[in-house]
Amino acid sequence: MRHLIPPFALSALQRGRQIEQFLGRVERDGQQGLRWIALSPGPSCVTIYASDVEDVGTDNFLDITEFPPLDPEEETWGREIAVLPTPEDALHLAERDLAADPQRWVNQGIVCDEYQDFRKMNP
Repeated sequence: MRHLIPPFALSALQRGRQIEQFLGRVERDGQQGLRWIALSPGPSCVTIYASDVEDVGTDNFLDITEFPPLDPEEETWGREIAVLPTPEDALHLAERDLAADPQRWVNQGIVCDEYQDFRKMNP
């Protein structure tokens, strides 16, 4: 099972593990691209990052985490959306403000598989 049910997503964050979610197509400043988000726990907080990237994927290059940002001025890791004190707060904000689906969280690195599935459904 690739996706983390909500209690497992929360548990991963509580154990200090990053979780991610592929959100699909995005338009930013008139440019088409892709968006994925990461919830990255630290010792006393959880940081939410959003990455809007160019869709430069090919059948042999699916690592969305390596795609260039839509905005060349932006960090390659994405922009910091929020720093929150608890994993519960981070999940709530991501779902409320970034349209994250509580049933679609994945462990770190699996977002590339989500992108691959997206490519198959959207040639």
